Amino acid sequence: MSMKFSVQTSVLPELTVEQVVKKLSQHGYDGVEWRLHEAYHIHPSEVLKKAGDIKRLVEDHGLEVSCLMGFAPLEDISTQEQIAHACAIMGCPRYRPGAVLYDGTQNYHDLYQRTVDRLGKVIEITSQYRVKPLIETHFNTLAPSASLAYRLVQNFDPSHIGINYDPANLIIEGWEAPQMGLELIGPYLDYVHAKNTSWVFENGSWQWKFTAMDRGQVNWSKIMQILKKIGYNGYISLENFYKVPMRVRGYVGEDLSQREESYRDIDERLEEDLAFLKKCLNSPF
Repeated sequence: MSMKFSVQTSVLPELTVEQVVKKLSQHGYDGVEWRLHEAYHIHPSEVLKKAGDIKRLVEDHGLEVSCLMGFAPLEDISTQEQIAHACAIMGCPRYRPGAVLYDGTQNYHDLYQRTVDRLGKVIEITSQYRVKPLIETHFNTLAPSASLAYRLVQNFDPSHIGINYDPANLIIEGWEAPQMGLELIGPYLDYVHAKNTSWVFENGSWQWKFTAMDRGQVNWSKIMQILKKIGYNGYISLENFYKVPMRVRGYVGEDLSQREESYRDIDERLEEDLAFLKKCLNSPF
């Protein structure tokens, strides 16, 4: 068994649901990670109703639903259950709930305990559907690093919850030695996001920016070899926002628009990004 590749559909804002699966199938991907959002691609209030149709559409194109990327807060148990139920119908074993922000207005220890309690209540529901909620390593959240994500999930059985490891997010906040972080996560590693970022000094201050996969601060050849070393056989899901015409805000409200003079062609970016990851998988760093 080898790693599989999908695309997080936030990076395909120009396409409809039907166009997304057609493009991914044409370019040789294994799965699709659907964005659940009012703007696109699947409205959160409609995901359960449309789950059967989406499953058939995806399977008709030789794909799997690798993940559902949601934004619903942990305390919204009703929506968590709807998404978990939709995952079960689609044959998707995981989804990402909304972020737990850390902005300094609440003491970390209090926020941590409240989050663990809420995760426990979510898992009581999602485990009935055999679906895992994922904690993503993401800046400005309670889990900006591998170790802090692990601190949240270690309270639970790894068959019931997982970590979505995103090394490019760790460049922005939470960087740790990749192999150490992945070894710590251990059986909780359930999903990986692939993009790249860099810090640049502009207009008198340091700012982070999306970059091409081969030009950012994440050494993807090294990451892929470490994933191989620890025996990871799950999904690598491309979330490459570089030169994509985004006009929305992201997981923690970050501005994803880049205001470029020109953007990357859809077919070129799907082909080039997948080829890059496969090259990294087969090349020593």
